[in-house]
Amino acid sequence: MTTIVYGITASTEMFIRSEYNTDNNIFACTNGGESYKGTPAKSLEELSKLEKKQTLQVVICSEFVFDILQSLNKIGITTNQCSFFNHMSGKLIPCIQMQFDIDTKSTLYAFYDLSYNLPCFDVTTFIVLAEIERKKQNKKNIQFVIIPSHSDDTPGLNVYHDNVDAKWRIEKVIKPMFNCLASCIGIDQPISQSSLVYYKSLNPSIYPNNYFQNPRQAAGDFKLLKSYAEQNIKLSNLAPPQQAYTIVNDFIRHYVGKKKLITITLREYWANSEHRNSNTTAWLDFALSLDLNEYFPLIIRDTYKVSEPLEEKYQSLTTYPLAAVDLSIRLALYHEAYINMGVDSGPLYPISYLEGARSIIFRWCSNDIPNLSDRTNSMHGFEVGKNHYFNDNEFQINAWMDDSFENIQTQFSLLENKINKAAI
Repeated sequence: MTTIVYGITASTEMFIRSEYNTDNNIFACTNGGESYKGTPAKSLEELSKLEKKQTLQVVICSEFVFDILQSLNKIGITTNQCSFFNHMSGKLIPCIQMQFDIDTKSTLYAFYDLSYNLPCFDVTTFIVLAEIERKKQNKKNIQFVIIPSHSDDTPGLNVYHDNVDAKWRIEKVIKPMFNCLASCIGIDQPISQSSLVYYKSLNPSIYPNNYFQNPRQAAGDFKLLKSYAEQNIKLSNLAPPQQAYTIVNDFIRHYVGKKKLITITLREYWANSEHRNSNTTAWLDFALSLDLNEYFPLIIRDTYKVSEPLEEKYQSLTTYPLAAVDLSIRLALYHEAYINMGVDSGPLYPISYLEGARSIIFRWCSNDIPNLSDRTNSMHGFEVGKNHYFNDNEFQINAWMDDSFENIQTQFSLLENKINKAAI
């Protein structure tokens, strides 16, 4: 079979030396006028005049594959006849395998409006609900749109976080969380609410369903979430990109080995620190108390404390700064760990939506702090003393007590025994 080698580049030489070369080649380039080792390259116009084009195969030795395919299709050479020589891998890849097809009709547009929602881990609930809506509407993909709080004639506001921190959180929390959903195909961030005119013109399927008529709605509807849980609709659909799992599994292979990986996530944040932060001493003492022949405790510090070393007493413990600053790595680590532990905080919330992940998350009640108040528990449907209704499995534990050393040890032993009994 005759092969058209399209493109006179450094990759051409590499292809000619490869096992894929059958030495029955016609060289070509778009406008002609080039040659390969003295053999003139035919132009696209000359290729169009060849007979029996359906019997040809084409090897593209250029990175401008998209344009070349379109040109070849116009002269009767189909994508099925074409392959791309990838000089980085040294492999010949059928172009049909490189294609993906996306259109507005097969896409759900999900709007996260910063006028009514915070740039924080609350976005997790929004993502879970949007994914369920995608499935209900039988759409292939989700296009997330982050709508700013300002319009062309009205300034916006950032609540709780200053402008710099809000921007950081959009980049480090909101967007990475969107990308931990396999159906996410893209993220838009228009500069003004006025851009909604464009999205309306597409007449797309949207979430929230009536967003264009009523944008004033919280993204995290826990009543709706609970109703889905009661209907046994699958909620645990988060999964970080495969690259994150590769990095995490390399870490586990080189450092953890066959030991049981125990992650300990510390909350060391400035907000409500007295009432909500981790009992750091208790957690680190617990890590040291573990049988290090069986377990591998891994400390994940608060993002804002990631550069600070542990006290000298605890410096034998391993920390993993990468997980504190890269959300996809963090979630892949939580997914692969034996047990994840910590106090109730934003970064631990997504664990509930990682299928098969295990956790012990300490939460206590305090009407001095809104996040821990009776009102919040009621609004979210939390039952004190019980595991959250949105947890994925029986090994995701909500421990309604303070994180004292004794409580941490007890809860760990209880879950470890539960896991062992289930394995029998």
